[in-house]
Amino acid sequence: MSNELSPTDELQALVEQLGARDTARAAQTALAGTGEAGIAAAIWGLSHPNVRVRRGCAGFMDHHGTDACFEPLRHVALYDPAPSVRRMAVHSASCQECKQCPLTGDLVGLLVQVALSDTNRRVRLNAIWGLRPPPRDVRAVEALESILREADPNLRLDTYYTLMDQDPNYKGDPIGLHVQVALSDANRSVRLKALWGLRRQPSDARAIAALEQILRTESDPRLRGYAHHALKHQDPSYKAAYDAKARERGIAEARTRKENSTVLRKL
Repeated sequence: MSNELSPTDELQALVEQLGARDTARAAQTALAGTGEAGIAAAIWGLSHPNVRVRRGCAGFMDHHGTDACFEPLRHVALYDPAPSVRRMAVHSASCQECKQCPLTGDLVGLLVQVALSDTNRRVRLNAIWGLRPPPRDVRAVEALESILREADPNLRLDTYYTLMDQDPNYKGDPIGLHVQVALSDANRSVRLKALWGLRRQPSDARAIAALEQILRTESDPRLRGYAHHALKHQDPSYKAAYDAKARERGIAEARTRKENSTVLRKL
């Protein structure tokens, strides 16, 4: 991507300050204050050789982007070599709430392309999140169904929930999906989300078996804790047995405290 005209030296300096944490906020304010010239300078900065500057320029467009920014953001989202820059470009193109006027380009087309083809999981996730409606679009539904069939468990839950938003009639197999992700080698945060989701699903033998397996074999205390609470929801007999043991422990501890108190009074 290239620009025919370069901004003034002053605007170039502000653009480069977008790439430094301690100067970015002031630079954003100053650049926004220059109006269309500031927008043009930020677009120019999307081609800067410094990754942080490119990311800062894409981030500037989150709040200050106009329709003139959409095609440059699209190009960056698809072709910038740095995942952090692509991810920020996807966010700035799709986050309409922060802008004075929503961008009017083919956002769904861009997000579908990124969600299907980017090589970085976090960039793909940002595109998937951006597909939550409005608007509903058949291209998004088809892309999400395709991603849902993928093997990568780190993407499947977010894809499922986005697909539910895009197509309210979609049913799928939510319990099977949550079980597969919970038992997978996905990131811990993703597995925890799957276990939390099983607390909101109706009782199912597949979920009970999976949760019991996690409690038997998993060493991570947070995963075990989430599995325990999910199993209490899924299996009433497990909850009843656990609660009964808890009551027995409470009675035994109360008895011990009473006996110790009696001994101390005698002393």
